[in-house]
Amino acid sequence: MPQAVLKTEILYEQLLEELGRYSPGVQFMTNREIMKRFNVSQLVVDQTVARFRKAGFLRVVPGRGTFTTDAIRRFRSDAPATYLFAVPRWNSTNLTLMEEYINSLREKYLPKRILIHRFNYEELIPQNLPLVEENVKGVALQVSSSTQWNSHTLKLLEQYMEAVPLVIMNRHHGDISVLTVGADDVFAGTLAASHLFNYGHRKIAVLISEPYGSVIEDRVRGVLNYGKHQGMECVVLNCGVRSGEYAPDKTYRYFLQVIRNGMDFTGMIGISSDSFTGAVNACLNSGIRIPEELSLVTIGHHQTAEIQHPPLDCVDLNMEGQMDAVLELLENPGKFTPVTNPYDYFTPSMIVNGSVINR
Repeated sequence: MPQAVLKTEILYEQLLEELGRYSPGVQFMTNREIMKRFNVSQLVVDQTVARFRKAGFLRVVPGRGTFTTDAIRRFRSDAPATYLFAVPRWNSTNLTLMEEYINSLREKYLPKRILIHRFNYEELIPQNLPLVEENVKGVALQVSSSTQWNSHTLKLLEQYMEAVPLVIMNRHHGDISVLTVGADDVFAGTLAASHLFNYGHRKIAVLISEPYGSVIEDRVRGVLNYGKHQGMECVVLNCGVRSGEYAPDKTYRYFLQVIRNGMDFTGMIGISSDSFTGAVNACLNSGIRIPEELSLVTIGHHQTAEIQHPPLDCVDLNMEGQMDAVLELLENPGKFTPVTNPYDYFTPSMIVNGSVINR
């Protein structure tokens, strides 16, 4: 770690303790006072104080000095070092399972603390994170959609990355210089299609039951590319789910209509195990026997697939392994770069539960 960066981190910790003694609206130490007291340079002081200003705990009053803000009431000087998992606030079985696994890891990382921070799903990334008040040492961020980054989002992301180590979950870095952990979604689609092909299915459907974005696009592309290579007939069924909608319900109603209109395929791939439950229920309520009349395979979390009736064959994305990787990256800041990161693409695996039979 460069010496200037090391000194900034040390001063940051020292000023954290100082802030815990202040009340709102009180004048803070001047830069010169900080330099003299902690024996650091002007550059180190400027960089460190700027972090507290960005976090909203300090403000500069021209001609008077630097003052603490009302936000100081949220400050906890006694908060242990914390890893913050920022996740969208929406209804999702997969997200619930992810949070349960994170909770199971808390004891392993003591004395560090693991917190889950939920933010508005309408935001691509949260507009504010409690980095200072919770003594956050690393952030794992689940973006709320797969839309393109805009300039405001990129600027906000850069501010977070300047403050603490950051890892983005379930999305690959692409041309953005940030550590990411996610599954190989193209391979996941390929694996699902090859599973049906190996059981003799030549006419298949792929059901999109989530808002369309880069992750979904990659999975669909994996299915279609494999199908084209093997001479399979593939139809894409898009339920038209938008962000914030209850996907299983919309998927149920959409696929119920597909059944009524007549199906010209023997196997179907659910692009997301979380919302694919809607299509499974539509089959059951319409008398479609699984797998005798329609073979099903889904992509997502093995536990979500296993509790279906009947249990579904699943391309498992190894969520637990991904969470372990996220924490390893946060535990070892500076060890990996976006280029050398070994966890950018996790390889999915097929779990067979009996929902696909030979045709």
